[in-house]
Amino acid sequence: MSDGQARRARWAGRHAPLCALPLIPLALAPGTALAQTTPRLVPLVLFQPASVRSAALNGAGVALVGDAGAVFTNPAGLATLANVALEGAYRAAPGDAWVATGALAWRLRQFDIGVGLQRFDFGIDPARYAGPAAAPEADELLAVGSLVYRFGLIALGTSVKHVRRRAGATDSRAYTADIGVAIALFDIMALAFAVQNVSDNWEGSSPLTMPRLTRFGFTMNYVDPQEEFRLLSTLEVQWPQDEGSRLVLGGEAGVVVGGVGLIGRFAWGSRPIVEGRSQGTFGATLAFTRLNVDYAYQQADVLDRAAHRLGLRLTL
Repeated sequence: MSDGQARRARWAGRHAPLCALPLIPLALAPGTALAQTTPRLVPLVLFQPASVRSAALNGAGVALVGDAGAVFTNPAGLATLANVALEGAYRAAPGDAWVATGALAWRLRQFDIGVGLQRFDFGIDPARYAGPAAAPEADELLAVGSLVYRFGLIALGTSVKHVRRRAGATDSRAYTADIGVAIALFDIMALAFAVQNVSDNWEGSSPLTMPRLTRFGFTMNYVDPQEEFRLLSTLEVQWPQDEGSRLVLGGEAGVVVGGVGLIGRFAWGSRPIVEGRSQGTFGATLAFTRLNVDYAYQQADVLDRAAHRLGLRLTL
């Protein structure tokens, strides 16, 4: 057994084996014993960072404010939007699989509204991700809608989430919600707290489960981000459901002159949420006035290969 296969086997044992996917139709059928014994399934799309900037910071993102990708981590992070923000990301995976993300957020007086979509296509070899008896066509789709209310420096937000997992002709669905709060002092610092998947799956008959993730973070800019030099640090503590806590430390530094420049970032996590994921990540951003081109690299992630991610962020 290769190291990658061993990592997936250990992860499956802790997070509801994906190899049980072919048993879903039997498990849902009335009167079958399998309905009582089939393990719950954790959607893999939940473990794919929606924001490339967050991916380069080892998943830390609860206190990254002002980007559209905040709809996936902490809805209150939309609070510092000036007008409109757009974000997109792409990550290729083994077996012609891929993950693509899109998010849009806009400000309406004291409110911020955001929507996001993330799709994980299992590619031509779905057995790699869904077990040896997986259907020939399989994918997962995550949809998020967020609403934020801001008063002074404090923002309160909530998101409604929907996950659909398609395996051949079988669809499994999950519904849940996130809640978050952020205290942002302009572009200088932000303190944030969020709970993702607060109540597991509201669809009681579904085989999908949505494990809760609680996050607390602090982000600090040591220089004015509107000036030429950029220097930022972030600290985040995560509490995955039924597991120990995790600490992430990261930072960004760079130079932007006349709206054009380069910003690098690096982060380290004390322990990965998914066993086998590398503890260090890094990335960079090419800044072009209001457009940012992001890159992130992780030596090993839940899809069991070096992860290269590309993204775009636009603020108007």
